Amino acid sequence: MSRFNHDGGHARFPMRMPIRWRWSILVGLSVTCTVVLLFFVMMHIERDAWLQSQAAQAAMQVDHLTDELKLPLLSGSSAEVDVVLHSFLDKVPTAIGVVMRTADGHHQQIGALSVDDRVVAALSQGGDHVRRLPLADLWYAKQIRYANTPLGVVAVRFSERAWEQIAGRLLRQMVLAAVVVVLASGLLVYWIAGRMSQPIEMLSEAAEQVAAGDYRVQLPLRGNDEISDAVAQFNRMVRELAHKAEMRDAFGRYLNPELVERVFDHGDVALNSRRQQVTVLFADMVGFTAFSAANDTERVVDLLNHYFELFHRVIAYYGGHVDKYIGDAVMAIFSMPDDEGDHLRRATMCGLAMAELCAAAAEPAQFRFGLHCGEVILGNIGAAQRLEYTVIGDAVNVASRMIGLGSGGQLVMPRETYSLLGDGFRFEPIAGCRVKGVTHDLEAGCVQVCCADMRKDIARAVAFAEGAAEELRSGRRI
Repeated sequence: MSRFNHDGGHARFPMRMPIRWRWSILVGLSVTCTVVLLFFVMMHIERDAWLQSQAAQAAMQVDHLTDELKLPLLSGSSAEVDVVLHSFLDKVPTAIGVVMRTADGHHQQIGALSVDDRVVAALSQGGDHVRRLPLADLWYAKQIRYANTPLGVVAVRFSERAWEQIAGRLLRQMVLAAVVVVLASGLLVYWIAGRMSQPIEMLSEAAEQVAAGDYRVQLPLRGNDEISDAVAQFNRMVRELAHKAEMRDAFGRYLNPELVERVFDHGDVALNSRRQQVTVLFADMVGFTAFSAANDTERVVDLLNHYFELFHRVIAYYGGHVDKYIGDAVMAIFSMPDDEGDHLRRATMCGLAMAELCAAAAEPAQFRFGLHCGEVILGNIGAAQRLEYTVIGDAVNVASRMIGLGSGGQLVMPRETYSLLGDGFRFEPIAGCRVKGVTHDLEAGCVQVCCADMRKDIARAVAFAEGAAEELRSGRRI
């Protein structure tokens, strides 16, 4: 299963556990399992050694018992047999009980024993030498023989209390050793993993800052391993992102921001030429020639830049973009590069808001506005060394002609464009106008808004443009 989502982000897990804790738990479990395994191995070795020692002692004690039982059995004195058996249990504290079967089949047991058929059956297997019976408990048996005459079989059960004490003591020691080793190794691994995970945590925090748009992050390089290589590559990536953001901002000053975003974010550098319905809006300064002649260069440039800044903000507010600045004129396109259904209404509201800005300016200047909606050709126009993604066509020519028909502060468009505009506007025909360079007759007129809600929206657009321009002049980021 992939560790990443389809959108490129990390998969979400129900609980986040730091690396240092993971390593500490892993090492702790590994050490614990190792100690448990060693414990069972040592228990097995110790038990084998104890059984060998117990077998040697049992052989000596059972041999001694059979020697003592020979004479009482030969004499047939059961009382003497009982005395020998009781005396044996008193002298050997590790012996729990004794079972004896005489040659005539008589069974006798002494001690707190529970003798079952398995013990009785095992007695018949007694030999000339002491051996352990094939039972779970510690039974050792030997045949009682005088010369070549079998007198019976005796079996002694020995206690395992000594082994239980040894096993308990070994268990306590192993548990204590395991606790000490787990704690020591856990603390050591926690410290080492913390040192190793620190740059990874720094990478995670820095990645969050970069994701938020802060490209000033640079992490310190420490060490010479895979983590330091990752930190170095991260720093390089951030520098590339910062450079890309700077280039995007720079290109955004000269090109359509939407096209710049498409090129940088999606790699869509081959923008295909096509036909599309757009709205073209022109704004041209009235009396620019006389104004430029009567004022110095700095004042002319400052005035144009001031109004162009306001126009740019209003155009962006209504979803259009500045296609180009032509001397003292501005050409704006709505519904480019993607086709949007309400581009004509937004362009009309934008033109009226630009007229309001001119009327409300502290240093008023007269601008004429022309607008037309129609089909144009979108494409890369220019030479191989200098291309411009722009629009050409009859709609552009008609919109540029409209600005010559009105006076300062008027928005002019053809009636056929106004017919597509919808409610909320008023059309006042311009009598006796003739549009140059247009093959067919056009009736042009001034458009005004007649809806209170639309006037409020225009006022908000004007306030937004003025506020944004003021912040820009004050040196604050918008």
